[in-house]
Amino acid sequence: MKKVLSVLSLVAAFSVFANEPLELNVSVYVNNELVAADVMQTKSGQLQSITAKDVLMFDVTPTLNDDVVTLTSSLHKFENGSFSKFAEPVLRVALDKQAVIEIGTEGKNIYKVEVTAKKI
Repeated sequence: MKKVLSVLSLVAAFSVFANEPLELNVSVYVNNELVAADVMQTKSGQLQSITAKDVLMFDVTPTLNDDVVTLTSSLHKFENGSFSKFAEPVLRVALDKQAVIEIGTEGKNIYKVEVTAKKI
């Protein structure tokens, strides 16, 4: 009986975080030039996307655990008429702190995404 109660408590605690409303402030840069920015209203566990037309698409699923947000993401670059996934970074950051993803090398495209998550 104690095990059943423990499991139910754990599931209830997870569902509280899963429904937690969040605001994501996302900025996307290519070679230090801002190409897209958005403030998204979402919930923990819900996929969000931002697209810089014909350049880059960023998908992110924020997951809240206490005051730490895990950002499970994927970056897709536009090549040959369609988007293709080229990176799947996962970051953990405190609420209200900026997470930065930067991929690329000098002389080629450098892709940077800045994400700040906060409770709403």
